[in-house]
Amino acid sequence: MYRRWVFPFALTGLVCLFAGCERQGPVQAVNTAPAAATPPPIAVAEDREADDLARFMAGLPSRQGSFYEPLERAEGWAEHTRESDRLWTLFRAERHSSMAEFQKTELSGAPISGGTLFYPFGGPDALTALTLFPEKRVYVLVGLEPPGSMPRWAQFHTASMNKPLSRMRLTTMSLLQRSFFITAEMDRQLRGQITDGVLPVILVQLVRTGHRVLGYRLVTLDENGRLVERRKDAKGVVNRGVAIEFEDDHGQQRRTLIYLSTNLATPKLSKNEAFQRYLASVQPVTSFFKSTSYMPHNPSFSLIREEVLARSAAVVQDDSGIPYRFFDPQAWRVQLYGDYDKPYGSFRYLQQKDLKMAFQKKESVKKLTFPIGYGFKRIPSNLLVARKAS
Repeated sequence: MYRRWVFPFALTGLVCLFAGCERQGPVQAVNTAPAAATPPPIAVAEDREADDLARFMAGLPSRQGSFYEPLERAEGWAEHTRESDRLWTLFRAERHSSMAEFQKTELSGAPISGGTLFYPFGGPDALTALTLFPEKRVYVLVGLEPPGSMPRWAQFHTASMNKPLSRMRLTTMSLLQRSFFITAEMDRQLRGQITDGVLPVILVQLVRTGHRVLGYRLVTLDENGRLVERRKDAKGVVNRGVAIEFEDDHGQQRRTLIYLSTNLATPKLSKNEAFQRYLASVQPVTSFFKSTSYMPHNPSFSLIREEVLARSAAVVQDDSGIPYRFFDPQAWRVQLYGDYDKPYGSFRYLQQKDLKMAFQKKESVKKLTFPIGYGFKRIPSNLLVARKAS
């Protein structure tokens, strides 16, 4: 994800990357004192429409009284169910159990349990967030894709419903098969070709992971960094987002997922005081990086890197996250998992020699039993878990 940012910064970003130059002029973060605890998310009115439509789009049987129940008799929906079941069954067989076991043994307990997950460059990847961090109360996902809106039921109420349903299935295919969304595909699929944003894709992931969607609300941030309601037709809004409230199928663990469409490049983020204030208010926080197109390595994204290191109690990431050299051993307790030589494909020039040396100390590196990130199943995967020293 975020691959499109590599090329706009090809002349300045890559020169700085190799020469080690600093960004032009000091960029100051907003001077805000963090709150003592994560503030309650914005209130979301309960409305079963989102859950009903999410289950229909996900190929799951409707709950009693669903408006979509009659449409499940169509052959198009039956085919969609078969194909969706096949994709999700393959994911569970190949990765889910190993990821869940890793969570229990390596990502439970303080400071990772509870609080908020901050997932910059995550886009609509609710699946990985929920699987690796099931104990969080709030999930904050950030990407460039628009938040979008609920699809109109009329588009499915036709003899050719298999077309929109197959397109919806396509949007989650790369996540299930490769562990990440492909930016070029998201550009097409989530900007009008299939949906007008990430909301439907996130809803499908929520119900397919055993959750009931309680409702959603279009949101943005006010000048003080607080979540407030956003009109669908509002123009020129920065930090457009959506808040989704959900719970498990047993009616327990009510939680909130917040998606914000925010540009995290330093020239934009340094002027986005509302987002910086919001991030400062989210405590305690665990930050997660995966398949970021190596944006945290780029000087043009130095501010979000600094914010994460300053505000996080823990950081979990693959090698596309914050470069290893920024984890001061006096400030962080770092555990490595898997194996690392160099990034895959077009990112191979971003090899971290110090990280490679750290992975060569086999006695201090733990196994990673599932593939994740770039180079999926083509090269060994890796994760870094850093806990801030007390």
